[in-house]
Amino acid sequence: MLGYMAAPDDFKYADVLKHGKPSHAVNDSFAVKHPAMSLGKRAKIFSPFDALKGFSEAVEAKDELYCERIELSEDECAGLDNTIADLRELVCNGSSARENNVTVSVTHFVPCTDADNDAYGRRGQYVETKGVLNSIDTVRRMITVGGERILFGDIIEINTCVQQMMISLSSPLSMK
Repeated sequence: MLGYMAAPDDFKYADVLKHGKPSHAVNDSFAVKHPAMSLGKRAKIFSPFDALKGFSEAVEAKDELYCERIELSEDECAGLDNTIADLRELVCNGSSARENNVTVSVTHFVPCTDADNDAYGRRGQYVETKGVLNSIDTVRRMITVGGERILFGDIIEINTCVQQMMISLSSPLSMK
């Protein structure tokens, strides 16, 4: 009998199966050269096997920390409005945007996009996007930094570097 299953009658190794697991005396030369492996060590042999491809990545994604959206005060919103207005003058058209080459760092809210996560639609993360300010669209209420579009309502801070001079313009936006 093999485990819990009966061996077929024409089983090629039936005679080996009858003998069972080999046993050796403690001082046998084979047992000395090849001691029995503990179950813990045997388990390590199979530990790198990933039976569910992508499962560990999905579990790690669930561990990402999400936070609530920060509500800005009226003063912070007014300051951010002024900052955006100042930057808009520097990039009012394509040629002035290329000429001024305004580099900005924008801290903004990115909502959770994982529909299976409990933070979906309620919480998100604050990320910093750095790059050249391409445009400011007051109609659509968004800025474009290095090709990434960011809504005014998601911005909490803008830092900019204009012609080798660092100007910190951090104040929130009232155009929500």
